Amino acid sequence: MATSPPSDGIPVPANLRLPDAAASGERGEAALVAAAQEGDVRAFEALVSAHEQKILRVLRFLGVPVSDREDVAQEVFVRVFRHLGGFRRGRPFGAWVYRITVNAAHDWRLRFGGTLEEVPWNDEAARIPGAGTDPDLARRLVAGLAALTERERAVFVLRELEGLDTADVARALGITSITVRRHLGLARDRLRRLLEDEKKIPGR
Repeated sequence: MATSPPSDGIPVPANLRLPDAAASGERGEAALVAAAQEGDVRAFEALVSAHEQKILRVLRFLGVPVSDREDVAQEVFVRVFRHLGGFRRGRPFGAWVYRITVNAAHDWRLRFGGTLEEVPWNDEAARIPGAGTDPDLARRLVAGLAALTERERAVFVLRELEGLDTADVARALGITSITVRRHLGLARDRLRRLLEDEKKIPGR
């Protein structure tokens, strides 16, 4: 089957289409998950198509360099496929995928001794939530991610850049909501000192 790789992603079937317009919503996704758990390959491919850019974006903001990002993304999809049968229907599928993504990024660092990378500046970074239309703020914000610890960075990326609520961040990282809020506060404090303006921190 012919494939068409995205600009910063992994190849996906060029003729792949979601089964219906509702597939992007929670009910449609739940149907895709159920079908994939029953062995429907096209349903699984649709889930990959729906989540691949989110996964690549999170890996980017978590500091996985572009040279390894495709391999780590492939590992995420392998783990999703391998453990999909154990996913409990009714729970947020996206939060589960985020958890696998964060774990894969962590395992990459342990395996290869990688370090958190400063996120390269480009036009995509200018569109991150909280930065508005200020490209200088966005540039300094993405650069500041490298100053955070691995846990602080994961919490900040999922909560402020990906827009998950506190409960879903807690599920994704396997920690409590209290711990999420604590690490989020630490991340904001570090970034506030870097940006020298509390009002410019996303989420404030």
